[in-house]
Amino acid sequence: MSALAASVGAPRRASYPRRRTRARLVEPARASAETRAAGGSTEKKGKVFLIGAGPGGVDHVTVRALRLLRACDVVVHDDLGASDAALLDETPPSADRVHVGKRGGDARSWTQADIDNLLVSLCAEGKIVARLKGGCPSVFSRARSEMDALRRNGFSYELVPGVSSALAAPLRAGFPLTDVAVGKHFVVCSAHDPAAIDFAAFADVDTCVFLMAGRSVDAICEGLARGAGKDGSTRVAVVRDACGLNEAVWRGTIDSIQSAIPKSEKLSPCVVVVGGVCALGDGYDDMMNGDGEATLGRDVEPGSVAALSEDPESDLDLANLELAILDLDETAAGTVVESLRRMVQDRDARIKELEEELLVSKRAARMLRGRK
Repeated sequence: MSALAASVGAPRRASYPRRRTRARLVEPARASAETRAAGGSTEKKGKVFLIGAGPGGVDHVTVRALRLLRACDVVVHDDLGASDAALLDETPPSADRVHVGKRGGDARSWTQADIDNLLVSLCAEGKIVARLKGGCPSVFSRARSEMDALRRNGFSYELVPGVSSALAAPLRAGFPLTDVAVGKHFVVCSAHDPAAIDFAAFADVDTCVFLMAGRSVDAICEGLARGAGKDGSTRVAVVRDACGLNEAVWRGTIDSIQSAIPKSEKLSPCVVVVGGVCALGDGYDDMMNGDGEATLGRDVEPGSVAALSEDPESDLDLANLELAILDLDETAAGTVVESLRRMVQDRDARIKELEEELLVSKRAARMLRGRK
């Protein structure tokens, strides 16, 4: 029990550096997409690509998804995973961006019917549309409604797979979703409405995965204990914002996980995994936080690696090259670096605010044009 208590301690938080990306336009790919959508006719016909954006970030989308984003006329994107700034920057500068994320209880949110109509309207205008969905279109994405609307109106679409958070979250917590000894099968369930879940159906399932579980951790544990007869010592892992900037992992059991998560923590977006495979991630946090180790693609950025020389003691940090030239002492250099870091953070926050204001303005303009 002492080892378990230690593993339940402070959550591991991901430290992803912010990346500077450029939108790249690939003209040949765009021409190819338009030609296919038009079916060889002189009249350009629109097409929608329902693309899985993965759990978040450019690192977690497929090459196919990137190619389509770089060739689209319009990107229609959700919130989770699909609103990553670096990912949206992969679209051409001329491409319109339409944010259609749904917010629970917010009357200003787009309805699914609104989204369906938007896709049909864009196709009618001959647009090549990248419909960017968080995770994978095959998992709780309401893809069928959009597919039906396009089919009814005679427009074609293509489904492009992505990495679901149901698969990504366990790996970010350091364990596989299946295991030959303790995880022969798994079930993925939405926890948006825990009262509607038939927990008795989980009785003989090795691994239970719950998506959209940010407000339902207590209900899930209670339901599995009472409805499915799961033992209180069954292992649990709660993964917030898998692969995102706010990633955190908490570990415990059905009986203890509630007390392991501080009440002040906001869990959404959240995946809860229950089963013996969770124990395979014990010690993973310590390994990932080990000193002197770096993971390519996550911790190492251009310019952050010291320039190698024959004398290891004389390595020069490229990121601080300008400070070295200025001949500042260590204290002054630290102050300058911290000031620059704050300036960059403030700039990024302002850019995000302006992008959101622009999206609202575009939506309002479309609404006004529709009334004329």
